[in-house]
Amino acid sequence: MIEQLAAAIAATPPMTAMLSQSALFIALWLSLRRYVSLRGPISGARTLMTINSWFYAFVSLGLLFVTLSPSHDLVARRLYHASKFYEYVDILNVVASGGEIDLHFGVHHLTTMYLTYTRVLQHSEGWRVFAALNTAHHVLMYAFFGGAVWVRPALPWTGALQLLVGIATDVWVGRGKMERGEKVWPNFVGGGILATYFVLFLRDLDLRGRKRIAKQKDT
Repeated sequence: MIEQLAAAIAATPPMTAMLSQSALFIALWLSLRRYVSLRGPISGARTLMTINSWFYAFVSLGLLFVTLSPSHDLVARRLYHASKFYEYVDILNVVASGGEIDLHFGVHHLTTMYLTYTRVLQHSEGWRVFAALNTAHHVLMYAFFGGAVWVRPALPWTGALQLLVGIATDVWVGRGKMERGEKVWPNFVGGGILATYFVLFLRDLDLRGRKRIAKQKDT
């Protein structure tokens, strides 16, 4: 029975498996949100979120070193892709503690693994630059989530830098592929997803700025 299940999972096309995982995650997300709306935040969720944030900050630091090592290219690409599924835990932790998921956060966490599947696992030219910047940003971001408030001023800059460099890389690589007559759709997909993240990132910064101004006026 277990062997048959393992064989069936192994035979499942990767995209089908990812879509199934996304569907399962969304179901868990909505169920947990409903539970919290009825019974309130889950006890210990905030503590768990802090522990998880520090854990993932150190994991990201290790992943950064692996990503920067050319001799571990395939292993690094697989680990980097796998790490994006672990980010599902972020949303579940936030919801369990009574928090709300904004548009940028939700879209990013639901789509990143499709980006890494396309641009890191399957079509990896130029992947390392964005992945290194993204992983370095995650080291700081999750340290902040864990309580290291001193890194906060750097986050908007590292967040913008990783996205802009990623978009520029896809444009550069795509241009080279066009000149060589190679398929460029993976770079359109990658660049398009990153551009979407950047627009949502700017929207998030704008909303936070407006809230800060409104709060200052109230005081």
